[in-house]
Amino acid sequence: MPASRKLIQSRIKSVKNTRKITKAMEMVAASKMRKAVAATLRGRPYVVLARETMEAVMERSGSALVHPMLVAGSGDRELVILFTSDRGLAGGFNVNIGKFAREQMKSFGDTDVVAVGKKGSDAMQRLGYNVVASFTGLGNAPKYSEVIPIARLAIDGFTQGKYKRVRLFYTHYISGITQTPKMLTVLPYGEGGSEPTARSTPSSEYTIEPNAKELLSRMIPNLVMTAFYQALLESSASEHAARMLAMKNASDSARDMMESLTFTYNQVRQAGITQEIAEISSGAAALA
Repeated sequence: MPASRKLIQSRIKSVKNTRKITKAMEMVAASKMRKAVAATLRGRPYVVLARETMEAVMERSGSALVHPMLVAGSGDRELVILFTSDRGLAGGFNVNIGKFAREQMKSFGDTDVVAVGKKGSDAMQRLGYNVVASFTGLGNAPKYSEVIPIARLAIDGFTQGKYKRVRLFYTHYISGITQTPKMLTVLPYGEGGSEPTARSTPSSEYTIEPNAKELLSRMIPNLVMTAFYQALLESSASEHAARMLAMKNASDSARDMMESLTFTYNQVRQAGITQEIAEISSGAAALA
């Protein structure tokens, strides 16, 4: 067998094995995505209702209420929480959120970064940003308890006067093929970056006990932690969706490559057979 035919056969086998791997990864990512999306969608109504409750408390309290977590901190730095993945092979998932975060951070001044995900931590350190903490292993099956240390780090830094603002950068899940980078300012709470909500319950139905300030002191930290957890859920669902799509595209490309290589192999094989027939015919003619 000519060397070219052996080379093509070897390439076909290699691409076939690669397609088996990408197809398996696609199926695994699809399974994880379904679970992550279900968790993300379950959390969204709670976030909306909690925000409405907070708005109602602030509305009933009037302008006289000034809570430390509702105004910009006295610090001269900002804190960024960047949500990425621990692994690659997820298309442009990590690149898009990293690029979006860097563009926004240009106007922040001095900034510290807390990276949730190995890819974000590596990228930020490589680019020279001050990464003060890194958390990994949270994306596969996010738990509320896992975000408490991250949120506590941010809340303590803000209340102690180290940071004037705390912002989350994560990827918002829209559908299996669409995920968009998003920035959310969580401290001071309500400053901006959150989506407007339609008030479903009038504020007159709320009775505030013992008083608004104490209630907010309990509510705001919990709502900030909830925002962290929801961002982690959104990021996890987006990661698995992006990986599933990337592996599907890789599988489709491998299939197309196999078809092209098979066609080439058949052409080379046919040319070899034709040449052999011609040589036999020439030999027979010479002996005649």
